[in-house]
Amino acid sequence: MNFKKEKPQDAPRSKRQTFWERIWASTIVLYTFAATFVVWKTLGKYGVNPIGFFIVDLITSWFYGLSTARLAVSVYKKRMREIQKWGFYSAFNFLIPDIYILGFARHVPRDTYYIFFAVVGVLAAFSIAGVVQQIRTYNAEHREENE
Repeated sequence: MNFKKEKPQDAPRSKRQTFWERIWASTIVLYTFAATFVVWKTLGKYGVNPIGFFIVDLITSWFYGLSTARLAVSVYKKRMREIQKWGFYSAFNFLIPDIYILGFARHVPRDTYYIFFAVVGVLAAFSIAGVVQQIRTYNAEHREENE
């Protein structure tokens, strides 16, 4: 792959790109409600405060959504510096709610940890698949525009 060495400020986002970034981020924020319900029902009895989790997840999910959308565009445009930046932000915001859970959970049965890590693994796989799909969609849209 031939990666361009451009500075992030050299790559302004179009209105269309900004619109889709916000749609993607909003979808991820909606997922926060379902995740909070699951945390409340399964981990609330082990010391995890579902309101605290909701606040942490709500904040990080918006940034996670924006950073994964920007990561997809950066991969498509082969901008290594931006890939590293948005990849780090994506991973960081993906993990913060899980770190919150691990930090506040008390006396959790071992099997619950296994399930927790399995769910995190599956969600990470879906996240990667989502970024790949964003790259494909972006690629298809720009192919149509150039024809």
